[in-house]
Amino acid sequence: MQTALNVKFLFAEQQVSNGHVLEKIIRMIEAAAFGIYDVTLWNANVTLEYGVALGLGGKALIAFNPDKTELSDVPSDVRGYDRLQYRDLEQLTSAVEELVVQELGTGAAAVDPLELDRRDLLRLIRQNPGQTVRQLAELSGQKKDYVQMLLRRSSDQLKITGATRGTRYFIKGAAQ
Repeated sequence: MQTALNVKFLFAEQQVSNGHVLEKIIRMIEAAAFGIYDVTLWNANVTLEYGVALGLGGKALIAFNPDKTELSDVPSDVRGYDRLQYRDLEQLTSAVEELVVQELGTGAAAVDPLELDRRDLLRLIRQNPGQTVRQLAELSGQKKDYVQMLLRRSSDQLKITGATRGTRYFIKGAAQ
């Protein structure tokens, strides 16, 4: 999705620093256009990050899954704020996509967020014909099940040989 929307999502746990974790989070909040804090189950660290963002004057938005946390569990000083409510990953993805377009004006909401990844995978197969799903996942840096989904979406453009673990992928009509 971040490629389709031309944005970069940052997650504190994915970046290693030599300072205190809170210092790293503060730097990330200060550098971000806005932050989305999923307060489902009221994880103390996420709640702290949300408070820090508000304290720094950053744009801080809440994401919340009402199926996992009762509304009565939400602190009263946060209940009145708008929030991204979702019940599954698809709803969350859609809400974040709409929010990015609203906040950054990318105008890319109509773009299928998987399409660019699918095209990249087809380009990878064209450059490296005859790879297995595992090999394609390693080459692309994507998870194996995500690559499998992209392959299913591309089945009309692929020539497939072998069975199960020996399945290899080629672009239809390309020189082998």
